[in-house]
Amino acid sequence: MSPAGGAGTRGRTLPSTAPRPAPGTTPAGPVPLAERAGGPDLARGLALLGIALANLVGWLHGHPWTVLAKQADAAPWDRAADVVIALLADNRGFPLFALLFGYGIGVMHRRSREAGETPGHFRIRMLRRMTVLGAIGVLHGILLFDGDILVGYAVIGTLCAVLATRGRIALPLAAMVTVPMLAVWGWADGVAGLGGGTGHEAAAAATYGESLLIRLDATGRGLALVNDLGLLAPMALGALAAGVRLLEAVEVHRDLLTPLARWGLGIGLVGALPLTAVMVLDPFHEAIGSVVLLGSLGVLHQLSGLIGALGLAAAAALLAERARTAAPGGLRRAASALEALGMVSLSAYLAQSVLALALLPPYTLDLGASLGTAGAAALVTAGWLLMLPPAAALRSRGRRGPAEWALRRLSGPVPRAAREGAPA
Repeated sequence: MSPAGGAGTRGRTLPSTAPRPAPGTTPAGPVPLAERAGGPDLARGLALLGIALANLVGWLHGHPWTVLAKQADAAPWDRAADVVIALLADNRGFPLFALLFGYGIGVMHRRSREAGETPGHFRIRMLRRMTVLGAIGVLHGILLFDGDILVGYAVIGTLCAVLATRGRIALPLAAMVTVPMLAVWGWADGVAGLGGGTGHEAAAAATYGESLLIRLDATGRGLALVNDLGLLAPMALGALAAGVRLLEAVEVHRDLLTPLARWGLGIGLVGALPLTAVMVLDPFHEAIGSVVLLGSLGVLHQLSGLIGALGLAAAAALLAERARTAAPGGLRRAASALEALGMVSLSAYLAQSVLALALLPPYTLDLGASLGTAGAAALVTAGWLLMLPPAAALRSRGRRGPAEWALRRLSGPVPRAAREGAPA
C-alpha cells in the first residue's frame, strides 16, 4: 500500500453472514482502528524504513553514480551500507508499499460489497479519495522531495479501484500486462551509472527557492505517469489478495503464507545479488560496460523485488499473528510498535521527507555531500525509530495520524455507520 492504504479486519473467519442493508443505501466506511489486521500494518511499518533508505539516492549528491544510482567512489563503510540497501530495500520497498496499497483498495471494495454499496458509488468514493491523495503528492513533490510516489499511487490506484469492480478477470489480466512496465524501472537502475550522473538536480541546489523551481518542473513533467503504470502490477496483486483475506485470515491461509514467505524472501535476495555484485566489483564499469547486460541485471533486480515484496507481506502477516498470541514481551511490543507506525504510514512518509530536507541539501546542513550512504542511512534510521513512540501513542488513544485525518476529512464526510463503529 501506499502510505495511505487501508487495512482489513483481524480474525480467522470467512466473510460475515450478518444481514446487509439495501444496495446503495449505506456506503462502507473505513475499518475502525481497533479492528485493523496486524499483518499489513506491520509490513507498512517495515517498508517505511526501506523507502527512506532507498530514497537516499535522491538526496546524496556531488559524486559520480554507479548502478542503482549509488556513489561509484564510495568509502568502504558507505559501500557496505550500499550493499545492505541494494539487497534489502532498493526495488523492494516501493513494490511492497504498492502491494499493500492495492490490498487496502481490495479491502475497501470488499467492505463496499458487503455493505450493499453499488459499484458506481464505490468508484466515486475512491475517485474522491485518490484525488485528495494526488493533491498531497503534488505538494510533497514540489515542496519537499522530487522523488514523490503518491501521485502515481493516486492515479494508478484509481485505475485499480475501477478494475476491481469489473469482474474477476480484470485484475489478474492487469497484473500480467503491466509487469513489463515495472521492468522498465529496473532497466534504468541497471544503466544508471552510464549516464555520468552525480545526483538529483534538486539535491544539489544552492537555495531552497532554486530547488523549489526544479521540483516544480520535475513534478509537472512527472504528471505524464506513463512509467507509473508498472505500479499496477503489485497493486492488482494486493487487491486480489484482499479478496480472499490472505493477510488477515492467517490460520486459514497458513499453508500458503509459509512457503510464500520463505520462497519470496529467498528469491528476492538472490535476484538482487548480480547487480549488487557489479556495484562492488566494478563500480565504474571498466570491465562491465554493456548496456544490455547492465539493463538486464537491473530488470532481474526489479522483478525479484516484486517477488520479495510478496514474501515480506506474507512473513509480516505470520509474524503479526504469532505476536498476537505470544506472551507479553519483546516480540509483542516490537510488533505492536511496527503496526502502530504502519497505521500512520502516510504521515510518517511525509515526515521522512521533512527530516531529509532539514539535514541533507546545501541550503540546510548539506550533509548529503559529506556523509555518504552510511551516515545518511544512520540518520534516517534514527528518524524512523523516533517515529515509533508517537505512533504507538496515537494508536493507544484511538487516533489517526495528521495526514490520515486530512485525507479522510478532505475526501468527503465519513459515513454515519463508520463513525458509530469507530472507537471514541
